[in-house]
Amino acid sequence: MKLNIFHFAVANLFNFAISNGIIAILVFVVLSNIDRAQSQVEASMMETDVANIRWELRELWAHRNATGQSIAVSELDNANPLRLVNEQPKNYSGEYAQTPSEAESIWYFDTKAKRLVYVFKDGHQVRYRLTGTAKRNRASLGAMGGIDLVLE
Repeated sequence: MKLNIFHFAVANLFNFAISNGIIAILVFVVLSNIDRAQSQVEASMMETDVANIRWELRELWAHRNATGQSIAVSELDNANPLRLVNEQPKNYSGEYAQTPSEAESIWYFDTKAKRLVYVFKDGHQVRYRLTGTAKRNRASLGAMGGIDLVLE
């Protein structure tokens, strides 16, 4: 009788350990997928910001053209594009000579490199520059007026 109780207790403990192991593996898989999904959402939001900035640059060009004002591409080359648009991204931090401390999920303009920079939550960055398309053999989809925001 004591042997049966002992085997029963060991079997229950073994089942408990196996169940906990399976649950731990499932939690790990779910958390890693959530992290990857959050990274993809952040990248999509950043790309949406870029598309909106490009759209506003097109509107600037169209407005200046309609009112007879010219845009000298040389004056826009490497300028801060967020000074030219009406609506800046909500997470725009400003102009800095170096990456702001503890920066994550923000835009800023690098005044030394003359680049618009997005700092991801994990710390990696992407850089864009405002430039004329005449110097390049291609432009982004929908670029107008010889100006474009290009990925470095």
